[in-house]
Amino acid sequence: MARVNVPLVLLVALAVVVAFTAPVTAGRHSGLIRQPVDKQLESRPSFFQRTWSVGLRLWCIPDVSQVLEDHEGRHKCAYNHTKGYRAVGVAYNLDDDVDQRKSELSTLLADYDKVYKGENCLNNLQITALLAVDAQRALDRAAENVKPLDDFCCSVQAVFADVQHSVGSVDKFPNDDLENFIEKAALKEYKSAAHALENTQWCSAEENKRRCDDNLELVEQGCE
Repeated sequence: MARVNVPLVLLVALAVVVAFTAPVTAGRHSGLIRQPVDKQLESRPSFFQRTWSVGLRLWCIPDVSQVLEDHEGRHKCAYNHTKGYRAVGVAYNLDDDVDQRKSELSTLLADYDKVYKGENCLNNLQITALLAVDAQRALDRAAENVKPLDDFCCSVQAVFADVQHSVGSVDKFPNDDLENFIEKAALKEYKSAAHALENTQWCSAEENKRRCDDNLELVEQGCE
């Protein structure tokens, strides 16, 4: 009997909820949550309080997913990403940890090899589910670099996750100059944090220009 990937199944369920309940918002990123996550959970049922330590970042997956899709687009069939890896959906990296990718695609009833070769394409629900998985992965990797990540609202967490996702399978942020950005954000000095981000090598790269401009706006807005 095939082993069930329980975390992925839960994220697939989340993806279904997001796909059918996400509101249509006016303007890019205008619907992102800008309250700190702890304040968002104060009014929620006690279930959310009890699962704080294990599921806190799940609350921000829809916001991260929206930002990633805005910057990467949605592709039903496999394509060659500008970063040099084979991808499908919303920059879902098919070359990163192949065994894990095969497991995730299999859970969604998709054949890794056929998807990789372009023989099979994905439907929108499969893409949304993989996007939720990637959003969670980007948040977890970002948390390794940004210790106070869970103290931020979802819109700012989405910025860190977007930067992390943009460097592919690398766990570390690309340049040391991002440390100043992290420090300013941790102090809730969002205007200064945006200025620090703007001066990073990551933001200066031509390939990241649109990403940088969008993320600067999100950081400047900060958390309410």
